[in-house]
Amino acid sequence: MANELYFPHDEIDDKKPNFDIAADYLELVAFFSEDSRSFTKDLINAVEIGAEDDYENLDNEMTDREEIVSGAVRRIDSRRKALNTSYPFYLDENGDILTYVGQEPSYGHAAYMLCLILSHLKAVSPILHGSEFYPTDAEIIELRKFFQYFATAALAAEVNGRAWSFGHPRPDRTSFHTKLSEIWEIFRDGVLQSAVGAPERPQDDQIDVFAARLHPDGLPGFLLAAGQVATGNNWREKSLRNHVEKVFPSRWFGQQPVTTMICYHIIPFTRTEDEFVDDCRILGNVLHRLRVPYRVAEAQKLHQEGVHIEAFDQISVAVDWIRAYARKRSAKS
Repeated sequence: MANELYFPHDEIDDKKPNFDIAADYLELVAFFSEDSRSFTKDLINAVEIGAEDDYENLDNEMTDREEIVSGAVRRIDSRRKALNTSYPFYLDENGDILTYVGQEPSYGHAAYMLCLILSHLKAVSPILHGSEFYPTDAEIIELRKFFQYFATAALAAEVNGRAWSFGHPRPDRTSFHTKLSEIWEIFRDGVLQSAVGAPERPQDDQIDVFAARLHPDGLPGFLLAAGQVATGNNWREKSLRNHVEKVFPSRWFGQQPVTTMICYHIIPFTRTEDEFVDDCRILGNVLHRLRVPYRVAEAQKLHQEGVHIEAFDQISVAVDWIRAYARKRSAKS
């Protein structure tokens, strides 16, 4: 099964190995294999197949390759700790075998697998591209649509409140102005009025999700989040901060809201700790692959309590898609 996927030697067999990519590779092998397992030693085998004779001696070579395995295992263990029951894989005590346990996926499991697959579309990563497991163009459209719904649920749980899927095309097919009016009738903070020169046919004006935790008194000054959902390779270039603070309110409100919008970026990717610090510095709060799944699981409880989370009913469709996708691919093994 491992041979079906591309092994990114340049990122893994390197002086500074990308352990996240190595962990992703093991997860994808387990997900697509007939027995739902991958072996961490597969990393060493894959490195040896494409290795060049550039090591000074065999001891250095083996030490470096064992470090790739131990580094990938550490990443997998950190994912398990961050996500708990929302992590759809199990690593045995010896760190030898990784097993996919999401055959009947929970909402958290499905969110993680959706993130994992989106992280390896061809514009981002070569691992899946060219294999028989690569999603079709139609499936990729579905994946991105589903991630929008998962992101809406995750942001609802983040603020412990209501959420609206505002990104175009919207689930209810409403226009920009109709949807904005619907939301702000609930918020009752500010007066909608398009500014001179504002786009005549806006789609979503860069905001994909609104989420709010309102107060019973109905007054402004509540927790309000505006999020952008980004799945492309250029996701880091799409900061909402300036737009949310200065452009969006002045463009669409004659009397601007007094409630401050908190900026969120929602992505399917993993980030190292150092990278993540700078991401937050540039983008504001970030929900990524190690946050979205458990927030989606929390949103399930909110929904059961009657909290409005737009398009939440579509998450079960996404769960079915992930289940069918795994079975279809496994059948090819």
